[in-house]
Amino acid sequence: MGALVYEPDMGPEESVDSIDLDRLAGQALEVLEGRADEILSELISLNGSSAGARPKAMMGYNPATGAMIHGAVRLPDGFEHWLVKFSNSQDGIDAGAIEHVYALMAKNAGVDMMESLLLPAQKGAGFFATRRFDREGERRIHAHTASGLLHADHRTPSLDYEDLVALTMRLTRDIREVEKMFRFAVFNVLAHNRDDHAKNFTYLMDETGHWRVSPAYDLTFSSGPGGEQTTMVKGEGKAPGTVHLLKLGLDAGLAKKSIQEIIAQTRDALGEWAILAKAQGVRPANIKLIEDRILSTK
Repeated sequence: MGALVYEPDMGPEESVDSIDLDRLAGQALEVLEGRADEILSELISLNGSSAGARPKAMMGYNPATGAMIHGAVRLPDGFEHWLVKFSNSQDGIDAGAIEHVYALMAKNAGVDMMESLLLPAQKGAGFFATRRFDREGERRIHAHTASGLLHADHRTPSLDYEDLVALTMRLTRDIREVEKMFRFAVFNVLAHNRDDHAKNFTYLMDETGHWRVSPAYDLTFSSGPGGEQTTMVKGEGKAPGTVHLLKLGLDAGLAKKSIQEIIAQTRDALGEWAILAKAQGVRPANIKLIEDRILSTK
């Protein structure tokens, strides 16, 4: 991911073969369950270095035709660099649909997001796919996570959004980028996305050395360690809410009116959960579970 490459290139040979997502999803699950076979090398080549809790594949996607090919090499005309997620052994069959709905709600909440799709699957509601933010055509964009920049452990709670706000101002010198990070905090807290660890925040640098906050990613319903927010809000991890978000925003230098508008816009967007989730094929039990959690955040 990002702009760094290895020389000599020991990656896979160029291929324009089409991709069968259902086949890859099944084989990825076999790998996770310890039943890997000859598909393993293909999965490694497709995964790149995205890591994360759910298997991912780097694809070349053609929005006009819906065609998908290997995305680790230079793509033919009409194709874009996308990332597709598969379920792990703990996920339900609607995990992709839930993440897609969260992406839709985040966009409505004013969060900077890349384009996303729910690709059809033989089993379940579909595969979540999103366009990569570290590529503009074949141009590579340097990316660095908060975990890497701060040497913060992403496996255990190690940050407060106060740290991320301070890092954002230090890197970008731009209050508009600070507001973007604040929106991430508001959405994650109010949407009950508690797996907001240090590798789920990235900064992008252009050729002139100018930094900006990347679009948000890995937004979905989740519980953090012990059910707490992985990234605390002004020292609160167990039950962060609007009172903590207000203090975070004020200390970050944002106007109180802007803070209140961001919180209100986010709540309005989250209020569409049940309607959007039903339309995308999320199971009724999960619709109710997530709706109850969203409504319980004060």
